[in-house]
Amino acid sequence: MSGKRAAQAALRVAGVALLFIFAWLTYRYFDSRLLLRQLAELVRHPADLAGAAFVYGVSFWLRAWAWKQYVGKPIAFSVYWRAVLLSLFINHLVPVKIGDAARVAVLARQPGVSVGEAVESVAVMRLLDMAVLGGFAAFGMYMYMHQIPGIPLLAALAAAGFVLVLIVFRRPLRIDRLWRRWRTVFHSWRGMLIVAAVAASWLCEASVIGAIARTVGMPLSFWQAVWVNSATVSGQIAQVAPGGVGTYEAVMAFALTVLGVPWGMAYAAAVLTHAFKFLFSYAAGAVVLALWQSDWQAVRGVWKKERERR
Repeated sequence: MSGKRAAQAALRVAGVALLFIFAWLTYRYFDSRLLLRQLAELVRHPADLAGAAFVYGVSFWLRAWAWKQYVGKPIAFSVYWRAVLLSLFINHLVPVKIGDAARVAVLARQPGVSVGEAVESVAVMRLLDMAVLGGFAAFGMYMYMHQIPGIPLLAALAAAGFVLVLIVFRRPLRIDRLWRRWRTVFHSWRGMLIVAAVAASWLCEASVIGAIARTVGMPLSFWQAVWVNSATVSGQIAQVAPGGVGTYEAVMAFALTVLGVPWGMAYAAAVLTHAFKFLFSYAAGAVVLALWQSDWQAVRGVWKKERERR
């Protein structure tokens, strides 16, 4: 078995294991009355829900802005914005993470952008996302679990991130060209702004978890919410169901219990938070496809390639 296939198999096993954990948590802690009570509490605070949706949208706006700065070409911001939202939409429809392929497809259709350039830019932004999340997650492990991630663990996470990029795009990257590009972009103020925007986007997403948790009577500090979000999203590398159903709830529930939240409440909070993200992704995808119907071609192309691969 090749290294790439072994990595894919390992991620699949991890994802299935998390699904079993989620199934056990559902059997053990599912409480319809608690879920309905917390849902009713959310509904009673529409302003808080609207604010959470706005901040969540800002997080993707920041990622689109950072991506545009990295590409550095005179292409309308709306192209990056809708490509990011389409990626989110597709990742919540299919069991594997192929949303980034839609980002490539949308960008590569623009004048002056080759497929190779589109692939490279999306891969770099994905690696940057994982680097920021990994940093937040490692800091949280030290703060809340009193453990410092060892070098083998950090190396494994870095390798997993690189393998993920190869799996998503199914083609080798030109590492030498990529390295030269990185040196040009990130050894400048533009590079610092790109990193800052990506970091801020994940802080915005984390604040959504904190807002929902507070609304249902489970207060989290801002940095606690950052760690929970970072650990949860990092766990989606092992996604085996649409939107990471099961893996998301299992990892988030565990992270919340580390902070002292009872398992039952942690499970309910994870389910509600993920439901919120699902609704946002579907609404955002529907709006993008309604306003830019030409992007259906990119979406259909991605699905067709995925079906052919299978």
